[in-house]
Amino acid sequence: MSAVMSREEALGHLLENHVFDRWQGDLDIISESYIQNQDATIAEFVSSVDSACKKAAELQDAGMKGDIQYIYLSLLRTSLMEYKASYRIDIHDERWFLDPVECSSHWKAEFIFNPLFQRMRELEAVKSSYARKISTMDIERILQIEAIRHHLFAIEFMRNMVPSILECEGYNLLVKKPNICILAGEYRDRSELLYGQPETGQEGIMAEQ
Repeated sequence: MSAVMSREEALGHLLENHVFDRWQGDLDIISESYIQNQDATIAEFVSSVDSACKKAAELQDAGMKGDIQYIYLSLLRTSLMEYKASYRIDIHDERWFLDPVECSSHWKAEFIFNPLFQRMRELEAVKSSYARKISTMDIERILQIEAIRHHLFAIEFMRNMVPSILECEGYNLLVKKPNICILAGEYRDRSELLYGQPETGQEGIMAEQ
């Protein structure tokens, strides 16, 4: 590595040789992991949603929560910094984020994100060859950018799991609005509709959250 390489040149070299297009190799690892552990992976996800729904049903029985209108699955980006992939599952009545009674559980999507975390650990080792021009903060920024793609993989997995959600015990215990929606996104951020039909005017709110 050239000792006279600027910081910008060093970062460009790192991206070109150790980051760009490497995500494609993650796909094979994710697919193999899913195939080998399919039943357990699905069961773990459904159990997480089922747990949140059952908590919400208990709150409804206690008169503390109205008819359920939103099931929101959101990536907690702060978990990524610890090389963990945690999705929060929130159950809301028609007040959505203004629903004052919290009801949530968590799902770990590490089978999707683990290949990314491994690549970032390798980058930490590689950065020493750049004469301190690459920092740990640079690796953290790369992680957050690369994670966007894996988050999209997770959303597609969750979309495919909708029929299993609709069949789980907890979901069927809920008193639900006719237009109940299942959404996925980032915590209190832009969300994508996986199931249901929002009321007129709610589409824009979803895009803004």
